[in-house]
Amino acid sequence: MALMPKRVVYLFLLALAIATATATVPAQMRMRPVADQSGEVRLQLLFRKLRTVGTLMMTIAHPDDENNALLAQTAYGLGMRAVAVTATRGDGGQNEIGPEIFDALAVLRSEELLAAHRFDGAEEYFTRAVDFGYSFSLDETYEKWGRDEIVGDYVHHLRAIRPDVVVGFLWDGTGGGQHHQASTHITAEAFRAASDPAKYPDQIKAGLHPWQAKKFYYTGGGGRGGGAGGGGSSVTANSGVYDPVLGQTYDEIGTEARSMHRCQGTSQLLSLPGGGGGRGNGYTLEDAANPAALQARDTSIFDGLDLSLAGVAKFAGAAPPAALTSGLAAVAKSIDDAEAAFKAHGLDAAVTPLGAGLHALRAVRAGLAGFGVSADAAFEIDFRLAQKEQQFEEALLTASAVRLEAIGDDPMVTPGQNVNLQLIVANRGSQPVTVTTLTASGFVTPPACQVAQVAAGTTQPCRATVAIPTGAKSTDIYFSTHDPTFARYVFPANVPFGVPFAPTPYRASIGLTIAGEAVKEDLPIEARYSDPVAGEKRTELLVVPALTLTITPDVLVFPTGAAAKREVRVSVRNNATGASSGSVRLKVPAGWTVDPASAPVSIGRADEDATLRFTVTSPAGTRAGAVTISAEATSDGATFNTGYQSVEYPHIRRRLLFHAAEAAVKLVDVKVAPRIRVGYVMGVGDKVPDAIEQLGVPVSLVSDDDLAWGDLSKYDVIMLGVRAYDRRAALRANNQRLLDYVKNGGVMLLNYARTEFNPPQGPPNGYGPYPATTDSAARTTDENAPVKILVPDHPAFNVPNKIGPDAWANWVQERGTYYLSPRSPEYVDLLESQDPFPYNPNPRRGILVDAHYGKGRWVYIGLVLWRELPAGVPGAYQILANLLSLGGH
Repeated sequence: MALMPKRVVYLFLLALAIATATATVPAQMRMRPVADQSGEVRLQLLFRKLRTVGTLMMTIAHPDDENNALLAQTAYGLGMRAVAVTATRGDGGQNEIGPEIFDALAVLRSEELLAAHRFDGAEEYFTRAVDFGYSFSLDETYEKWGRDEIVGDYVHHLRAIRPDVVVGFLWDGTGGGQHHQASTHITAEAFRAASDPAKYPDQIKAGLHPWQAKKFYYTGGGGRGGGAGGGGSSVTANSGVYDPVLGQTYDEIGTEARSMHRCQGTSQLLSLPGGGGGRGNGYTLEDAANPAALQARDTSIFDGLDLSLAGVAKFAGAAPPAALTSGLAAVAKSIDDAEAAFKAHGLDAAVTPLGAGLHALRAVRAGLAGFGVSADAAFEIDFRLAQKEQQFEEALLTASAVRLEAIGDDPMVTPGQNVNLQLIVANRGSQPVTVTTLTASGFVTPPACQVAQVAAGTTQPCRATVAIPTGAKSTDIYFSTHDPTFARYVFPANVPFGVPFAPTPYRASIGLTIAGEAVKEDLPIEARYSDPVAGEKRTELLVVPALTLTITPDVLVFPTGAAAKREVRVSVRNNATGASSGSVRLKVPAGWTVDPASAPVSIGRADEDATLRFTVTSPAGTRAGAVTISAEATSDGATFNTGYQSVEYPHIRRRLLFHAAEAAVKLVDVKVAPRIRVGYVMGVGDKVPDAIEQLGVPVSLVSDDDLAWGDLSKYDVIMLGVRAYDRRAALRANNQRLLDYVKNGGVMLLNYARTEFNPPQGPPNGYGPYPATTDSAARTTDENAPVKILVPDHPAFNVPNKIGPDAWANWVQERGTYYLSPRSPEYVDLLESQDPFPYNPNPRRGILVDAHYGKGRWVYIGLVLWRELPAGVPGAYQILANLLSLGGH
């Protein structure tokens, strides 16, 4: 074979390098949400949306139940409106990336849903249902939620969203997680109830209109054969279709979206070609407005429905007015003309026909009253055309290459604070645009911005200093109030029903004229800041008080009987732009003392903290019960008594949860062995070390170096935190050192572990001293389920506290989860518990397991102490004290 000339070799290698580079699949660190697409890609997606008036509503029980691939296929491939309505916010679940539980976890999972929808294109709404934890019972779910009320919530969303097709989640099954089935059954009831004005009439009085969606599917194939209409056929939604505009299949987009559910441990590996279909892509038709649809053999969940723009005329009856049909035809033609011009000549060429289409659409909307259609028909038509008008405006901005920004200079602001605003109109197209409105709302005085024509390739900025009102409310979540009787939130009337978070009042209004048509954009004012992992991040303006206070710990445990002392720390944060000074004091119950009575505080700069230490002493003779200690600061004549928890990770936006500056004080008859030394191996994050300290036991956090080569024998007890084997590579690598520690006489306590404990991830026998695995299905979900002590004379139930029936009272959620089962006979079961639910009928063991290994003990704790201790459950502290005291035996 002859040698190739050097130039040919060079070109060959260059071509190979280019081919290799362009063939590389982008890594997750370079994922770009579809919501961030602009220019040609965004305009092509908008052409799809302009041509349809279809809406899909997907109902699910928890965040991560949604089928992201189907949502992406609907929103992007078909151009329809895709909406997810989630029954709960997942606050009863687990957290694999941090310490958030309960309401804080609800915030985290809600934000993760929004992050997922930035990929799959769906809107998000919620019902008032609270995730009260894993459930094996439909009846329990209905009882705790209040079935009629949550049916009403779904009816509200059906009437407000007006979907054509509704897709629920699982219908049947006898396993756990019955929230899934409950949400689907409730949806099926709401599917029919929404069309009846006699059902939930208060919604009709408030302005909603009855609505009957066309079809209701649930996830899963096979044709159950039940339902209001006798059951229908199964449909397979093939989400492995490649979208040439987005350059991905909908499955691939779906896995990107799903990877945002990080606190639930979802896979961060993205879909590969040939990797299979989307999640839950089989659907069974359960009910239909037209009974004939139940007999059809559909190939798509949208079969038999005319969801085109022209099809909106059907609301006017079988013979719609000619003015309506011709007007819609003119709008449709303008869309065709705009797309053809775009394909032939680029973005700019689409501007004029898009302007003509918007003009024609507005003419149809304005003329509806004179077309002779009924009021109901006019409402339905206008409801859909209003959405098209917004999309036309967005398409005009996109085709004109106009970028709008509304930026504030401080993400955390205080009442009365000045904020420097930038309102920017950047015209990167080839034609001028005219700014007609440039202002902002929510501030004391709106900015005074000049309006003018913005020439091609130029930018019109407006810089102004505005002030937050002195009476501005803190930017709190709106769903923090819980119904005292049911597992439901109480939604305030001044927030749009079921939205993820209350809309910010600080907004920019930018009006423009493009192609002779008025275009208006309403934007939230955002602040930018840098994150070392995520890069640039943005947040809406978050209002906080000038001073915020947080008490640590937020749960204090005092023994009954004799007087006792506890240290209380008050962290004061200065959120004001300048220095702050004042004094801080604790408010304690009568008969209690605090030293010092008050303490001065002076903080020189914004965003700085000062921590003050107080000693609180309980009086002698206290009895079991609960009291509250609170903190307050005074500064410049004002009193401050709230704090906040910030929930933020690189993949989500920052949210704040405000709380009273209080600590719950539990007076508990609890003792602990003296001079116990405890080492704690933190996992994903929990508050168990705080609880140990409240028992008067010093606790040290065990580092990776300690695990690798430190002296473990200095600890009487080593306790492993929640999911420690999953999160601590050093723990997995040095597990044998822990087993040797036990063999030599130490006590090791393991809070629950999930599948990471099991082979093949770990050693052949798992990470315990003898063969054992954890079972994700083995749990006791009823927090009031009876608990039987199997080894009554075991020190865990006798020393130093006698564990009786009272220890199992007032637990807040579940008894335990991920029990140790199956396991070898060296492990001894100490407890047994049984749910009252038919779907979890057998007594459960593996809840609390003890194994002698050498001279020491290895104990597995499936009890959800990590959930009960922060809630201040007295029995949980007694059990913890006894387990720690095993180190003294």
